[in-house]
Amino acid sequence: MSALIDDNEAYQAVTVMRVDWDLYRDDQFTKDLGIRRQSTLVMFKDGAEIDRVIAQTSSDAIAKLFDKAIAG
Repeated sequence: MSALIDDNEAYQAVTVMRVDWDLYRDDQFTKDLGIRRQSTLVMFKDGAEIDRVIAQTSSDAIAKLFDKAIAG
């Protein structure tokens, strides 16, 4: 994900928050978001979830999330 952000200036406007699964898998935060497994990426825009990918770590899948976030 870092390489995608570094290579695309528009992606740099997206705030990324990383949560350590090993520390927070049982936390209320992950339960509230319905995150049930590691490698879950959730994209929000204006406070609302717009999409997520689960167990997909390909650059294409992640780029599609970022594209949805910056679409306007």
